[in-house]
Amino acid sequence: MRRSAAAIAATAVLVTGGCTGSEGDGPAGTPSESETTGSQTTDSQPADDVVSEQDVNIGGRTLYLRCWGEGAAGEPTVLLMSGSGPTTSYWEPMAADLASDGHHLCAYDRLGVGRSDALPEGPRTTEDQVDDLLALLDEAELNEPVVLAAHSLGSLPAVGLVHRAPERVSGIVLIDPWSPRVSGAQRAALPPERPGESPELAEEREILDSWRDPAQNLEHLALVENDADAMRLFDAPGPFFGDLPVVVLNRPPPPYDPGLPRPYHRAYVAALEAGAEELAAESTDGTLIWVEDTGHNIHEDRPEVVTDAILDVLGQ
Repeated sequence: MRRSAAAIAATAVLVTGGCTGSEGDGPAGTPSESETTGSQTTDSQPADDVVSEQDVNIGGRTLYLRCWGEGAAGEPTVLLMSGSGPTTSYWEPMAADLASDGHHLCAYDRLGVGRSDALPEGPRTTEDQVDDLLALLDEAELNEPVVLAAHSLGSLPAVGLVHRAPERVSGIVLIDPWSPRVSGAQRAALPPERPGESPELAEEREILDSWRDPAQNLEHLALVENDADAMRLFDAPGPFFGDLPVVVLNRPPPPYDPGLPRPYHRAYVAALEAGAEELAAESTDGTLIWVEDTGHNIHEDRPEVVTDAILDVLGQ
């Protein structure tokens, strides 16, 4: 099935569709049969690998947290932040490899995803996600400041955490991240709707329209408003990330789809490139790497690239 460039880049998972990456452990907000309370080492891991999982109470709701390794003294924990939809499981191979080399990594399911609790009523903002994340960091007593490794839409709460609590972050790796100006540029470049337009253009329009409705994504995110909040942070004077080490890993822009207007494709590619460059430029120690031979899930397709970036940030 054809997926539009916009849909692949965002991992904004429609309620009626699938998701990019691994499937969750069960329906959104529904714990799986293997869910545990408290902390334990999982039976499915080799004895010499330390893997723990716990349900962390963040004030009436719980977030599922999975950690790999014990880490080196004085080294930050790497907090893996998923895109919208996939669960902690899609980090497993890369995280296990890094843990076997003596590093400590944790990933969590946000509310409404995988083994975490169901969402509260109403649309969700980045501020809501950051509230949950700060409560998680406090309750789980993770080794801080943490290094954030955020994929796709996970970049928005990563940005929000830096804004709210910069002292709790020591570095950032953004993995094919959601850039807040891209979807607006796409909507602006769409030609007016007309009868008989191509199926590809109709699909692109439908997906972009769906992002305006929080009910159309698994986490009920108010994506347009969340983008606007991030843009305001980036538009403020000075580099937003300051001198934090930041590595931005992006796959190359998609090739031209004959079903879409060429001006639209050019505008989309320009917005993707400018968005990636902006994220790296928001740090005085920012690096942008275009990663070849990969799709949206670079940590699955080219895990060695993500691992190298994490190690570089940990070493600074």
